[in-house]
Amino acid sequence: MLDDIASREEILALVVLVAGVVLARLASTAVSAILGALDRRAARLSTSSDSLISPRFIRVTRAVVFWLMLILAVSVALRLVQVGGIGDALNAIIDFVPQLLVGFMIVVASHVLGLIVSHVAAEVTDQGSADAIGPRLLHVSLVTIGVVMALQYLGVNVTFVTQLLLVLVGIIGAGLMLAFSLGARRHVANLLARRELSRFAIGDRIRVGDLEGGIVEIHDTGLDLDTPDGIASVPAFLLAESVVVRLPRDESSE
Repeated sequence: MLDDIASREEILALVVLVAGVVLARLASTAVSAILGALDRRAARLSTSSDSLISPRFIRVTRAVVFWLMLILAVSVALRLVQVGGIGDALNAIIDFVPQLLVGFMIVVASHVLGLIVSHVAAEVTDQGSADAIGPRLLHVSLVTIGVVMALQYLGVNVTFVTQLLLVLVGIIGAGLMLAFSLGARRHVANLLARRELSRFAIGDRIRVGDLEGGIVEIHDTGLDLDTPDGIASVPAFLLAESVVVRLPRDESSE
């Protein structure tokens, strides 16, 4: 009878182990697919052709998720066969690994969010790159918040770190708001002046200030003129603030 019970426990432990390996593989693949989809989605919001989420980060995240779930499955399997002497340790691992997995995913989410927000901030403020000091500080701030949240979830006392973080975030946030307001001023002006673009069509010849030529392309926030010196970009706010002279179309070029 005891042998039958032991045999059933061993079979159940084997099933748990196999199921754990399968679930770990599925979970790691799902995490990789989600991060890849987020990277492609974020690329549509960015003018950069580079990936926002590096392939190496995706591989590391996938590996961590796989091994944490595998450790959990092995611990549960060993607990089922009642391995002597380490029962309490196995119970602690079974309780801690899911919390560690959730905490790790919080950090991953904060990192991905920081990447997206920093790239958007770099474009809006015309800083050109997410490696500039402003976007980088924004990314670091979001990751730090994620780490603190993960530590709090794991039960680590981070009261002092939290208070220090709030002060730093306040200082960085004030600086970023100032940089954003200064850098985004022209971008916002272009958005507000978009209605001016509806008055023109490709092929129209206009003169704006010192620029004169035919319109070859109309963007969301401006248009391109074919001038004797080359293609010149005219922002929408300039069309609203300057005198625009319509010129006769060059019939010989049509």
